[in-house]
Parts: sequence; structure tokens; C-alpha cells
Amino acid sequence: MSVRQIYRMYASRQLKPVILQHMEVIFSHTTALDFLRMWSCNHPLALRAFHDLRSRDVGHLPSSHLKGFSSLARAADTEAAVRAAIESAKRPSLKRMLEELWGNATVERPLHVLARPKIGRHSTKRVCFHQLAAPLPRGAFLEIAPGVAVCSPELVFVQLAETLPMGELIALGYEFCGCYPLEANRSGALVRAQLTTPARLSAFVNRVERMKGLRKARIAVQFVYAKSASAKETEMDALLMTPMRWGGLSLPPALANEPVALSEEAARIARGDRVVCDLLWPQARVAAEYDGLAFHGGRHQQARDSRRRDALIADGFDVVTVTSSQIDSVSEFIEIADALSRKTRGRTPVRPVSFLDRHLQLRHELRAFHHQHFPPVSPSEEGDA
Repeated sequence: MSVRQIYRMYASRQLKPVILQHMEVIFSHTTALDFLRMWSCNHPLALRAFHDLRSRDVGHLPSSHLKGFSSLARAADTEAAVRAAIESAKRPSLKRMLEELWGNATVERPLHVLARPKIGRHSTKRVCFHQLAAPLPRGAFLEIAPGVAVCSPELVFVQLAETLPMGELIALGYEFCGCYPLEANRSGALVRAQLTTPARLSAFVNRVERMKGLRKARIAVQFVYAKSASAKETEMDALLMTPMRWGGLSLPPALANEPVALSEEAARIARGDRVVCDLLWPQARVAAEYDGLAFHGGRHQQARDSRRRDALIADGFDVVTVTSSQIDSVSEFIEIADALSRKTRGRTPVRPVSFLDRHLQLRHELRAFHHQHFPPVSPSEEGDA
């Protein structure tokens, strides 16, 4: 039955009004992820505001800007109802985007929509229905416009845990809790807004019940840290701080993109009263600095990075520089991790024979996620950065 036929039936009172009134399409899974990424890009943060973020800061999150709810009572649960909800969108820009999504929906890449369980409901060529009966914590859905909602970042994290390997799920968590460049692999004055925090992510996965992938989500969320500034930084951080059991190098937790106030002498070197460390272990006074041409804005930025390192050294910090090629080299990166372990823990860890296989698997999964969602720039683009 087409949408036009439904409206004709409605006009002739053959269809009860409740079917067409107050229906909400709730996008889920990868469709919700696409919407959340768009929201993140459309609500950017200034670099300084990003660097100054603290774990309790939530005013910039979508949950603080959008109406939240957790009931599926009014969820559109047929293709016709989904189509009707899309057609009823009032904001022109949103309606154009929804119409484009609808037009491009296929069996291979359908729109993912959440609905209440119902016997006999099946997905269609355009819409993949995900039926959910488990009670959901408050704020599981976020309304982006009247009649249109998306699953929250926390709920999407659990939903995608069903199909994503552990490394890819960790990468997704870093993305949700980080502030990546607006343009892939490019730095700039503005960055994407953080979508959630590790604390909120952890609280949600511990409150939700009876969902597929929940056990994996509860494990992965323990290894997610805030404020990664790029996909490559996520790769470095996750490889360093994920426990050895899951292929990481088991370094102590560190602060990412953390501002450090400088002494007068160091401030003269840095030409500013503070610097921002890519990774910081404040108690050990150890910093790891990622030196990547494409990700840190080119040669001019590299000069500033050099002054930053010199300023940290002047203030008594032990600074370890990590390049992109070193991250890509398994043996070199493990040597760097061992050096950081000695500086932060006073010892080199003992690894089991099976560690290397798990480490390579984690590397592969992190890289697979980033290559799919944040493709690397070409050498020519890198040189122009």
C-alpha cells in the first residue's frame, strides 16, 4: 500500500487517525551513526574549548541539546509509517536529507529503524526493522526534529557491539568520546563535537538489559578514553592502553590532549603560557607526543610541536615522540611502549607467547574501522596539509 493510498483512506475515515498521528521514526544502528556524525560536524567546538574539556562537561553533548526519551510507544513500525514520518518533516534541510536517504535505501544498505516487537513484522527492501523489548534507560532516543529521532550514542554503541569486532568497537567508543577534525585527517580551528563521555557510556551499558552484544559492550567500554583528536591518535592510544589480554600494550591510563600550564622559562620557549600534550601521565611527568604531518597541520605546525616538546622538557617532563611510521611498525612501536612502561611503571611487562597474534588482530581491527570511516589522505594531500 502506498503512502498516497494511506492518506486517501485517512481522508475517507477508513483508517483510524492514530495510525498517522504522532508517529515517530527512530533511526538506529548505522543509520543513527550517520546522523550522529552529521550532528557532531554541525555543532563544532573551538580547539581551545576542546582542549579544556573535563569529564563532567556535558553542555556540548547532543543529549544536552536534544529532547530525550526512552519509549517506543509511538515508533513507526511499518514502511508506510516510516515514509509518512519522513514526508511530514517540516525543516526543509532535514526533509531533503531524509528524502535522499529514503531514495538511496536498498536491500544492501537499508534504513535501520527501531520498533516494538510484533509477531509477523518483517523488514522490507528499504527498511530494516530492529525489534526491541528490553526496557531502556532514560535518554535512549534523541529527537532531532518533531517525529524524527535517533538512538543515542550510548545505545548505538551497544547495538553495533553485536556485529563489530572488539577492536572496531573500541575505535567507535574513542570516536564518540573524541573530537576529530571536521575534515578527515585535517587539523583546523574547529573540531567535531564530542558525542558522549566514557563515564556516560559506561553508565548506560551497565543499566541496559537483555540486548545482543551487551557483554562485549561492557568489556570494550572499559578501554575507551576521552578526547582523542584523530583516528591516528585513537590507534596510538588504543594500542598503548588496551589490556594485553585484548592485544594492547597495557600502559597505565593517560590523559589525552591535556593542557599543561608552563613556567615562565618554558612559556618563553613555547611562546605561550601553556601547551597541550597528546598523551600525558601527570604523576610520572611523562608525555607521548604524536608527530604526524597530515594530522598535525603540516610543517608550520611541526615547528610549533618542536617548541612544545622543548618547553615540556624545560619543565621537567620526559617526552617521547611517536611518528606515524613508528606506529605502523610493530617492532618499533612495542619498543616505544616498553620505554613508556619503564618511565611510567618502572618496569617492562612480560608478555605471553600468544600476545603477538592478539596485538596484530587489534591493529587490524582498529585500522579496518578507520579505513572504512576515516580514509587516509593521499601523499599529495598530506604534502599540502
